[in-house]
Amino acid sequence: MKLLFQSDDYGITEAVTCGILKGIREGLIRNTGLFVNMPSSKFAAEQIKHYPQCSFGIDINLVAGKPVSPIDQIPNLVKPSGEFYTSGEIRAKTNSKPHTDLSGSLIEDMGEDPYPLDETLIEVENQVLRYIELVGEKPKYIHPHSLMTANTAKALEMMAEKYELPYSINFFKQHAFHFITNNWNPKPFPVEQQIQTDVEGNVMNVISEVFDHEYSLLGCHAGFVDEDLFQCSTYTLIRVKDLQMACSPRLKDFIESNHVELVNYDSFN
Repeated sequence: MKLLFQSDDYGITEAVTCGILKGIREGLIRNTGLFVNMPSSKFAAEQIKHYPQCSFGIDINLVAGKPVSPIDQIPNLVKPSGEFYTSGEIRAKTNSKPHTDLSGSLIEDMGEDPYPLDETLIEVENQVLRYIELVGEKPKYIHPHSLMTANTAKALEMMAEKYELPYSINFFKQHAFHFITNNWNPKPFPVEQQIQTDVEGNVMNVISEVFDHEYSLLGCHAGFVDEDLFQCSTYTLIRVKDLQMACSPRLKDFIESNHVELVNYDSFN
């Protein structure tokens, strides 16, 4: 029984970064991916060097902050302000809804794809190159953030092949990963509901699913919270709950007493 414990959005803000580091240091997080286009990205890249037990990848971010690429090269990806369209704005424009079943296809049907493939390839590759600039090596894996369309999925797959990186979605399929049940993160997710959510209790109720599979994935969005986070994400207070779960003595005891092996992307090299 092997568990890949992953917390996304590393570097989105300084507080989230520090929270994920706590989850690596004191908890079960063994995989996280960098947002390379945020003010905290450089700080995040410097700090992760002290945590070799964690596979450090890249979360391709096309919905928060400003792009890495010149905006005249990707005009359809950004608003007049020069910032990405948020996932909420994209879904409103395309009248689409997010997927909630992680066991099926994660690609959203939006009619005409709002992400032109040529522009998306430019930005995805520039984010990979920025990662290499910040970290000094290639990411351990490449992972999508927030929403996926046919073109964003294709762009990530193409860049993964070009730079010889594991593309997380294909990686999970290749190794027949079971996604640990998570039915308590709705979209939209009002702050009031986030406050009331017992993430640790919910995970403890389903973690026994690891017994039925060779490989399981437990994904979360751990972190502390700062004002910057409220400006770029609707996942806010739930991150503190995810962090508490990642550091839970009950969960750690379950993992240890049942001899569940924590793995990362490097474990498969």
